Parts: sequence; C-alpha cells; structure tokens
Amino acid sequence: MRRCLPGDLIEAAALLAGSPPVKQFALINRLLDQADAAHRYAKRFGRAHPLWGNGSLMARARAEAGPRQLGLQSAHFLSALALVASQLAVRKHRAQTK
Repeated sequence: MRRCLPGDLIEAAALLAGSPPVKQFALINRLLDQADAAHRYAKRFGRAHPLWGNGSLMARARAEAGPRQLGLQSAHFLSALALVASQLAVRKHRAQTK
C-alpha cells in the first residue's frame, strides 16, 4: 500500500464513521487489503487498478464513500480515526516482524 498521508486517514475515518460500529473493523481491514493489492497492481502493470484505484487508502475510501455527513470533530469520526490508526500500526508491526 502507498504511504498514508493525513488525507488518507481522514477519508478512511470519514467512511468508517458513517458505517455501523460493528462493521467498521471488517471495513477498514478490507480497505487496507484492497489498497495494498491495488498498489501492487499499479507497480506491476504501470497503471491504476480498474476498481481499487492507485493504491492509496484515500482512493479506496473515496470510491466507496457517499457524501460526508459527519463533522471532523464528532465522537464517531474521532473513534473511527483511532481505529484506522490502530489498524495501520498493527500492519506496520506485522511487516517489520516478518
């Protein structure tokens, strides 16, 4: 997956905040897996994945998101942002221990 920038985190958290809390964990892991696969596809074929974009988390979140309905200071958004950050940390830790 491409390096995560602040915009990636915000877009992913905004998408998660709009989904039911029980589905957020599965959703972020699916988005991260797809972003990683899209990045590998783009590196191999020299173009963006037709469904999953350029390999950034922002591209994946924007492809699935409708209009943003929650403010960036809402409790739902902030808890979703924490979930995104924690899942990125878990993946980074796994990659470093391989």
